[in-house]
Amino acid sequence: MRKILILGCLFIGLSFSVIAQNMQMGTTTALWEKPITADFADAKENGIEYVEVALNQYYRNVSEDEVIPRINALKAKIDSAGMKVWSIHLPFSRTLDISVIDDEARKRSVDIIARMIKASAIFNPSKLVLHSSSEPIDDSIREQRISNAIESIGFLRKYAEEIEAQLCVENLPRTCLGNTPEELLRIIADYPEVGICFDTNHYLTGTPIHFAKIAGHRIGTLHISDYDGVNESHWIPGDGTIPWCELLDIIRDKGYKGIYMYEALKSKDGVRATAKQLANSFELLKKDE
Repeated sequence: MRKILILGCLFIGLSFSVIAQNMQMGTTTALWEKPITADFADAKENGIEYVEVALNQYYRNVSEDEVIPRINALKAKIDSAGMKVWSIHLPFSRTLDISVIDDEARKRSVDIIARMIKASAIFNPSKLVLHSSSEPIDDSIREQRISNAIESIGFLRKYAEEIEAQLCVENLPRTCLGNTPEELLRIIADYPEVGICFDTNHYLTGTPIHFAKIAGHRIGTLHISDYDGVNESHWIPGDGTIPWCELLDIIRDKGYKGIYMYEALKSKDGVRATAKQLANSFELLKKDE
């Protein structure tokens, strides 16, 4: 794993050593199927200070009335472990889509997301991660879906501002909106306060290096995991093809100073990842080789 992690690092000087000392990591709550207090405590013991709340774990398959008590209970678990919430991954699904053609359906989705942003205020997050669409999206309606997403983001950014968090639109794979850096920059172009959540697994028609070079200046938060260069895998960094030292060097050069949020859920052999494995991976990413 170590050799893979340093692929592409021809030289990293003293300045990176200083930066590496200040790098901090987090993990998504989706690392655990049903996270309990002991999971967060274990993560903290392994040096993981931050967490991203994956709201789908608490939103899907329950009535909306149940969501608030569920996230209140989650907050108590996170607080008891002494972890801090960096970001909230807002809920998404094929029926919860802010870009759909049907105006009524889109309004329902936007209203739900707005309520979830309000509910997220209890976590005091710095970032809110938003999907601009679901999939599949046919080329014949893509332009309309892009226009709808832009309008919806313009509405939702105001709710993010109310809770003093930055709305970050995630790059997405396959036929989803924002599947290239150019398209995603177009989607957020009218809103300078809106950032990008850069998922290192999701740019499937190019490389993470290219994405970071083109759109790195708008990155507000990260979803870090590895893949095979073909389809999203959400492997532990080092198990796939990403040249991590080169990629992170570009991201830092573009001005990123936030948390390195892992959305790595499993190893290459398909076994669910542990907090210790993620922490060990992060230590390798920080090494000055």
